Parts: sequence; structure tokens; C-alpha cells
Amino acid sequence: MGKSRGFTLIELLVVIAIIALLMAILMPALQRVKKQANNVACQANLHQWSLLWSMYTEEHDGYFPRVVLTWRDIIKDYHKEKKITLCPTATKLYTDGARPPFGAWEQTWGQSQVGVDGRPIASSYGINQWVLNTSTVVGGRVLDQLWRTPNVNGASEVLMFGDCAITGATPMNSDGPPAFDGDCANVWGVGGGPDEIRRFCMNRHEGFMNGLFMDWSARRVGIKELWTVRWHRKWNTSNAWTIAGGVVPDDWPQWMRNFKDY
Repeated sequence: MGKSRGFTLIELLVVIAIIALLMAILMPALQRVKKQANNVACQANLHQWSLLWSMYTEEHDGYFPRVVLTWRDIIKDYHKEKKITLCPTATKLYTDGARPPFGAWEQTWGQSQVGVDGRPIASSYGINQWVLNTSTVVGGRVLDQLWRTPNVNGASEVLMFGDCAITGATPMNSDGPPAFDGDCANVWGVGGGPDEIRRFCMNRHEGFMNGLFMDWSARRVGIKELWTVRWHRKWNTSNAWTIAGGVVPDDWPQWMRNFKDY
């Protein structure tokens, strides 16, 4: 019997080229699948949060918390699963070098809950601060515009929780869009500042963020759609950044112009 012949250099190079070509074809598809999986997992997190917030309000006479900054500490006793605090696309902490939109905040003020490493529990979700049941307000907040309870007409139109750059925000009718993705104006402010809607306006899910509404439904929300949902009791859903208000694609910052209009 003759000796078996090995691969020639040309044959090996051809095989490597074919593998590289297949990888180039498959990688975009794999990336899309991964992004879709992250979106589904994020929405699953928010469905869990809907149960937590529902239990909290039921046990507090139908009302939301009275505080803004420490809601994570207030609701901690309603769940033990820490993974639901993080959107799968935003798990790295700001203190570890992450930046919006793909970063998670660590709340260190007034927090008692810490992880096994001794660090405060992080999150990449935030609350619409107009839902709070408080007797005092700061900045531009107005008492008669607070929701206080989920038991209101049109609850399905009120975005109360979701992908956020920090613990929450107080959107105003005059708020404008971010100049670039991750441009979260006044991200560390005390609330009631200008353009806080930017804290929610982040492209984590290919032109969408994931939000939880006051009827406890969770769904994708278009980046531009954020101006059409209701944030407070007197929110103008036909404001200047909506189709009804006369906005056109060229009015938006460059990075948002190809997203769906509302």
C-alpha cells in the first residue's frame, strides 16, 4: 500500500478561506439572534418587575413609594432574584468604566442592600418619578401632575418603569432628544432638571427601549415614541417632538433620524 498523502498548503489555505467566509456570513446572523435574545430577556425582567410593583402597591393601599432615589431599597424585600435588576445589554457598572446606554448604575446613597462582594446592588432600570406618591417636590415637578397610584384611567399609556441610565427621571413637556446615543443630560441630577427624558432615550434594543406601563404590561417602546406616551397627568401627547405636533425627520439629531416616527 502506498503512503497516505497529507493536505497541501494550498488545500489548507482553501479550507481556512472557506471557514472564514462562513464565519463572515454567520456572524451577523448570530449577532442578530443574540440581540433578539437580550431583548426577550429584558422584557421578561420587566414582566417580573410588573409583579413586584403590583404586589408593592397592593400592600400599600394602592400607592407607589414616596421617595425617588431609594426605590431599589424599598422594593428589595419583594424579590430575591438579582438578575432581574439588569438589562442583559447593560450589565457593566459605571464604576467599572461603563457608559450609557450600555451601563448599569450603582446606587450608593441611602442603600442598605449589598451583594456578596459588599457593593451596592446595581440596576440598569429606572422609574418614572411622576408616579411617586409624595407630598413634597423639587425642581420642575408639580404635585397635581403626580400619578401616585396605578389605579387611573389610561394606565396602559403611562410608562412607569424601564431601561434607564440612572434610578429614574422626571420628563417634562419641553424635553428635547439627546444629541448622541448616551447623551443623558443631568444624569446625576436631583430631578426636575431639563431634558431628563434622555435618561430613558437610549438605543439599547435597535431603535427601542423596553418599558413597563402602569397597567403592568411590558413592551418595546420606540425611541421617538417616548414623546407620545404619558409621563404625568398633564403630558401633551401632541408636543413638538411628535408627528401630531409637526416634527419632521430632519428635526431629530442625526443618530435618531432613521428610527420610526410617531
